[in-house]
Amino acid sequence: MLDCRQVLTELSNYLDGDVSLDLKHALDDHLAQCSRCSLIYSTTQKTLKIVTESGALDLPLHVSARLHERLRVLFPTGQ
Repeated sequence: MLDCRQVLTELSNYLDGDVSLDLKHALDDHLAQCSRCSLIYSTTQKTLKIVTESGALDLPLHVSARLHERLRVLFPTGQ
């Protein structure tokens, strides 16, 4: 049986349906028995649903400009 750390490591892949059948069964078993991991899974799943259903968010121009400038500073393109 998987431990909580292994479940949390694979949670994103599990939510995406990107795990082997054996790993899926092991995760299902763990989530059925561990209330802590089950709560984390449920909360993450609900959060993702809210975010994906809310659609794109238009940022005010000044916020978008600040974000782009910060990204340029953090991730220079070398030009």
